[in-house]
Amino acid sequence: MKLIVKLHPEISIKSKSVRKRFTKLLESNIRIVLRRTLESVAVSNQWDKIVVTVEGATAEQQQTIIEQLQRTPGIIQFNLVQETTFTDVDDIYQQVFAIYQHQLDNKTFCVRVKRNGTHDFTSSDVAQYVGGGLNQNIATAKVKLKNPQTTVKLEIKDDRLFIIKTNYRGIGGFPLPTQEDVLSLVSGGFDSGVASYMMVRKGARTH
Repeated sequence: MKLIVKLHPEISIKSKSVRKRFTKLLESNIRIVLRRTLESVAVSNQWDKIVVTVEGATAEQQQTIIEQLQRTPGIIQFNLVQETTFTDVDDIYQQVFAIYQHQLDNKTFCVRVKRNGTHDFTSSDVAQYVGGGLNQNIATAKVKLKNPQTTVKLEIKDDRLFIIKTNYRGIGGFPLPTQEDVLSLVSGGFDSGVASYMMVRKGARTH
């Protein structure tokens, strides 16, 4: 299982030194939290994203890891991806079809592509080819560019293809502890719990 973790946008607009410190803190936090579930989890900081590689995990451990990432401040979203190589646009389509051929039955869909690197095709070329192939070969599927039931998301970086299987939302905010520690006095109402949550999202270690 490979997960691509996206940073909260407010981290990305910080100065280079601050962004580097925040990203390193987030990388460390992810490693500490996930290794409570599985010691062999690998966490790699790639500046604009963090890659989490999980091998040998049970289905229950994989679900626990996903839930832990959803509760970790600093993560706006993360994707469960299949990473492969490809030879041409048709090869990309064949790999996508193998994953989505049953998921698109009786559904509307669209294809979204992000591309980085030098290729003899554009992102639009890939989206049109893959979308057209899926539309032709899945009889009950229908292309709908606005508000489809399913969005097929692909990312291409040089010679690597990332097929996004599932997108998960995080809580966003800043990693702990990028701000000073605070003490929360919790009463019987809901406002103190919400205030504590907001301070955690701001990166304050909340006691």
